[in-house]
Amino acid sequence: MTIGQVDKTLEKQIADIVQHTLDDHYQGSLTFGPIRVEETDDMVTGEWYPQIFVVVDGDYQLLADQWSWRLYHHIVPELGTIGVTQYVLPRYIPKEDWAWFSKAEGLDF
Repeated sequence: MTIGQVDKTLEKQIADIVQHTLDDHYQGSLTFGPIRVEETDDMVTGEWYPQIFVVVDGDYQLLADQWSWRLYHHIVPELGTIGVTQYVLPRYIPKEDWAWFSKAEGLDF
């Protein structure tokens, strides 16, 4: 992946995959969104990869299961169908922290 590859269309496709995967797993016990995808460089390899910011509404402790932190393994087949073959890193942010977090990270939405 090179910088600039994640445009709004690809971001929406990735966000949709993440949204339905999380919704299917948590069955309404948590609400997810907005979901934002940003390109991030790997400081070791210098390669770019998508980092996924997921806002979580509900009991954040429910994310303590290993399933949520291994989200990549659950979405890799669908990501491949849209051309994303890099590892993607999810970051979960409690809804009540989103306002300051998005400003601190410079996320524009």
